[in-house]
Amino acid sequence: MSHRTAGPVRSIATATGVSALGVVFSVLLSIPVFVVSLDLVTQFVAALVLSELGFVAAALVFLRVTRRGLGYLDIGLLDRRALGFVIAGTVGLFVFRIAAILAAQAAGLPLAGNSVTQLAEEGLLVTLLALVPLSILVIGPAEELLFRGVVQRYLAESLPEFGAVALASVLFALVHVPTTFVATPDPLAVGVTLAILFGLSMLLGYLYVWTDNLLVPILVHGFYDALLFALAYAALSSDGLPTVVA
Repeated sequence: MSHRTAGPVRSIATATGVSALGVVFSVLLSIPVFVVSLDLVTQFVAALVLSELGFVAAALVFLRVTRRGLGYLDIGLLDRRALGFVIAGTVGLFVFRIAAILAAQAAGLPLAGNSVTQLAEEGLLVTLLALVPLSILVIGPAEELLFRGVVQRYLAESLPEFGAVALASVLFALVHVPTTFVATPDPLAVGVTLAILFGLSMLLGYLYVWTDNLLVPILVHGFYDALLFALAYAALSSDGLPTVVA
C-alpha cells in the first residue's frame, strides 16, 4: 500500500507526538505496579517491562492510525551480513561509550545515573542480573521498534537521511530525561549523559540505514545493554561503581 508523504514540518511534529505518546503510555502502564504490594526487585522489573511496552503501544497506534500495518517494519533475516553488523555494531557502541566517558572525565564533566544505578548502590545487585535478559528480550526490541522502525523511518520519508537519523536520536535521548534527572538532578550531568545517548542512538540509526533490517539495531541495542549491565554487576561485585549509560 502506498502512503502519502507528509511535509517536513508535519513529519517532525508527528514523530515528536509519537515519541511523547510512548512516554505517556510508559507512565500509564507502569502506574499499577506502584499501587500494589511488591518487593522492590519485582516492582522494578515489572515497572520496567510495562514502561517499555508503552513504546511498543505507541508504535502500534502509529501503524494503525496511518494504516501502514506491521508490514511497514523492516524486519529481515539474520543472515551472515546482518550478523556481522550486529557484532561490529555492538563493539562500536562500546568503543564509543568508553571514548565518550573518558572524554567527559578528562574535561571534568559530570555524568548522570539512573534508577538502575540507584538500586545497585542500595545493594540490590540482582536488578542488574535481571536486566541482562530483559535488555535482549524487552528493552532493545521495544525502543528500536519505536525510534528506528517507526520514528526514523517515517522521518526519512520527507527528510534527508542524516536529518531523519539525527532527529530520531534527539527524540530517543529526550525520552530518557525523566529517569536521568530523577537519579541525578544536575542539569549539566543530565546534558552530558543525553549527549552520549544521542551518539549511541546515531550509531544505531545508521546501522538501520546501512542494513535496511530493523533486527540489526534491535539486537545491537539489546546485546549492548545486556553486556553493559553484566559488566556493571561484575564491577559492583568488586566494589567498583561505574556510571551506567544504557
